[in-house]
Amino acid sequence: MPDLDILKPKSVSEATGFLRDLGDGVKVLAGGTAVVLLCHMGLLRPRYLLSLGEIPGLDYIRFEPGVGLRIGAMTTHRAVERSPLVRERCPLLAQAFHAVANVRVRNQATVGGVMAEADYASDPPCALAALDAQVVAHSPRGTRTIPVTGFVTGFYETALMPDEIVSEILVPDRGGGARGAYVKFVTRSSEDRPCVAVAALIEERDGICERLGVAVGAVAATPQRFVHVEQLAHGERLSAGLVREVAKQYAGAIDPIDDLRGSAWYRKQVIEVLVRRTIEAAGAVP
Repeated sequence: MPDLDILKPKSVSEATGFLRDLGDGVKVLAGGTAVVLLCHMGLLRPRYLLSLGEIPGLDYIRFEPGVGLRIGAMTTHRAVERSPLVRERCPLLAQAFHAVANVRVRNQATVGGVMAEADYASDPPCALAALDAQVVAHSPRGTRTIPVTGFVTGFYETALMPDEIVSEILVPDRGGGARGAYVKFVTRSSEDRPCVAVAALIEERDGICERLGVAVGAVAATPQRFVHVEQLAHGERLSAGLVREVAKQYAGAIDPIDDLRGSAWYRKQVIEVLVRRTIEAAGAVP
């Protein structure tokens, strides 16, 4: 890795001040699972690394009535997957973070880091999109909240401004009646990046679907979500036929990428199967 200076701010405001003043010459370092590797490979050549590791108060998981789960940016994937609070309030989220790579990576990688990296094949953004989660971003100008569905804007691109950092993730409380599942298909080892990944969340009352949220990851630059297709299930009983129709329309709406993990045609077939299986895994179909 080339010689560079490591900045160690002691507060969020100090960190965003560095970003404002140093511009393109600085890269933010959270868990380091992506940035350090890219620097070693020579794909990133920053003048400074801005480490968030010494900023207090960014590592937490809390539940706030009326808001939901609040997860600090420096919280590790392992902490999320093992948290009794997350497992109680949002099992889908614990399931998605458990699916990331391996224990070594999950013990290092952070929630804020995985969102800021915007890797199209990462597991957490897909699940967070289905959950209607929001990203809290800080800058010298203040704080703003960005829906996850609009946060990732392209391959490794986000809606963050150059002087902003991710400070928190908000996951709305869906109550005890919500059920979800996260399922991914890999074409090689279990630790490989997925060919297709699907997150589904269902809310029902008296057997009637009040909300269906489905996000498909690893098939395009951003997690794919189509509210108009989800609306097919609203006010209906989730039958096998209805779930098949939702899966078929999701596959039809997505223009998948073509790479070593699967051709665009192959991904189309997998999307349809995996959307159906994920909704079924959430326990929504009799």
